[in-house]
Amino acid sequence: MIQFATRNQTPEVRQMWKECFCDDECFLDLYFSEKYRPENTLLYFADGKAVAALQMLPYSITFYGHEIPFAYLAGLCTLPEYRRRGYMNQLIRYSHEVIASRNIPLSILIPAEESLFGFYEQYGYTQVFDGSEEPIPPLKELLSANPYLYDAYDAFDSIYRKKDFCVQKTFEDFRTIVKEQNIDGFPDKYNLAGMARIIDKEKLWDLYSKATNNQTLGKDEKDDFLCRLLFGYKTDELDEPYRSLFPVHHPVMNLMLE
Repeated sequence: MIQFATRNQTPEVRQMWKECFCDDECFLDLYFSEKYRPENTLLYFADGKAVAALQMLPYSITFYGHEIPFAYLAGLCTLPEYRRRGYMNQLIRYSHEVIASRNIPLSILIPAEESLFGFYEQYGYTQVFDGSEEPIPPLKELLSANPYLYDAYDAFDSIYRKKDFCVQKTFEDFRTIVKEQNIDGFPDKYNLAGMARIIDKEKLWDLYSKATNNQTLGKDEKDDFLCRLLFGYKTDELDEPYRSLFPVHHPVMNLMLE
């Protein structure tokens, strides 16, 4: 049985996260005070308790000059003794229905390990973000140059706001990122490899077609391939006419409390 979490179940969700991911208490305190919301959390119940969980965190991304919302799937976990029963399969599929009902056109996630890219492909996800070998601009230097947090956010935002196909952060997101890096000692951070899934094809196609004047070619492709086309992910490796109609872009995602 799938239900949204209630506020009273937050300790149960937190304990499940800790058991599955082994994060320390400092990170858990930060995450569950700043990012976790019961209304964005789906739970699978068996034997009278929550045994699997999935969170749909709200973010936005620039997409052909527009800022659009997406759901970032995080905290996907199943208690060890309840794995291989299809519970996460049901949660993921149900989450797509919830995301669609909220008029959010896109879902994005970061596989925790290389083997999971293939796992998520069965749910319509395709890779559109590459990790980077070089670290992103150090947050510690930015904070040193801008001692007031709002000024630091403005400087941070100016790096990414005008980049198309880039995950954006609100001031609240930035404040949480700063807290996390303070805990971790400001380690080097990198762009992250991630996957996306189309939820509202018409919405995304409309933004693309208005920006490019391509009204039809590619629209009827399977959603996973269309997602790659719309994001311009390695489209220079495709045959014509796709290579010309869908220019290469370099989508960017980082600092997702990974």
